Amino acid sequence: METEIIINPSQEVFEEIVKWSGETEDWAFQLGDYDFWRNNFDQLWFFTLFEKESKNLIGSVSLARWDSDGEKPLYSIACYYILPEYRGGSYGRIIFDKAMQIVGNDNVTLSGVTNMVEKYSKFYGFDKIAPYFHVYTTIKLADLSIPSDLSDLYETKNWKNVDSGLLNEYDLTICSRKRQNIQNAWFNLKNTFTKVAFEKSTGKIVGYSTIRIVERNKLSVAPLYADNLKVASRLFADILNEIPNLQNFKSVSLLYPGANQDGLKLAQLFLQESKFRRLLQVPIYSRISSITKPKSFLSFRLCSSICLNFAISEIFTYSLKILNKLNYLP
Repeated sequence: METEIIINPSQEVFEEIVKWSGETEDWAFQLGDYDFWRNNFDQLWFFTLFEKESKNLIGSVSLARWDSDGEKPLYSIACYYILPEYRGGSYGRIIFDKAMQIVGNDNVTLSGVTNMVEKYSKFYGFDKIAPYFHVYTTIKLADLSIPSDLSDLYETKNWKNVDSGLLNEYDLTICSRKRQNIQNAWFNLKNTFTKVAFEKSTGKIVGYSTIRIVERNKLSVAPLYADNLKVASRLFADILNEIPNLQNFKSVSLLYPGANQDGLKLAQLFLQESKFRRLLQVPIYSRISSITKPKSFLSFRLCSSICLNFAISEIFTYSLKILNKLNYLP
């Protein structure tokens, strides 16, 4: 079968990928994400593969480049998706190879499903693998219970009412690259709610978080940074309380490093007690009131030193995340 590659296709093609990946993989996108990628990274290549004769969509992979003063470019691969009927036919390699030709010998990172670890390492050199999985946890809104006993040591403010310089200083404790422009664009996306947490006694920033309304009537936490579990709980609760018609949504999901046990603790704090007991009694892959399962690994092909100690690079999910904080990924 003859195929053809189209780079940076129409919005309609992106929406078809969103539809299919949501149905088969439960991926969480907003339809405006494509414009966000194009407008806020230094360059974007969204490779899409089609049957040449029928024009049927086969799959996609995105490659973004993020430049920083005095450093080599950092690339990120994402949205690597092949429609189910085309899997196993090596179609994915056609577009993945194109992306890697652009990367050359520069640094590149990706998040991928666990059964692809060996293939990414063997064919493309992604052998710098984080020593943990990411965990995907979903709470059905029908089972959500926002705690009433939150710590009064902390308060939150809408990000627009926060000194941008102070927020940027805090973010530099998480990411070694300045990303204020990317942050502002992310916070300004439609149907996006962002708050910043402060310690009342000192006025010090101790965290920030965003929750997005995504396709399939769901909510996605993307990201959540907090200095401790009490801060994370305050942020999560205050943003949820700000979302109009909260109970009309199907679920809210978090993606966080499995090495950080506070991710699961946060989800448990927001579950009704009866549902929490049921959750503890079922296998980890069961789909009941809430779902908690390993979802992805993080892998690098690191060609020069760009990261701080204990940091990982992942620019589609807000880049360098330090593991001594509560880092809940999109």
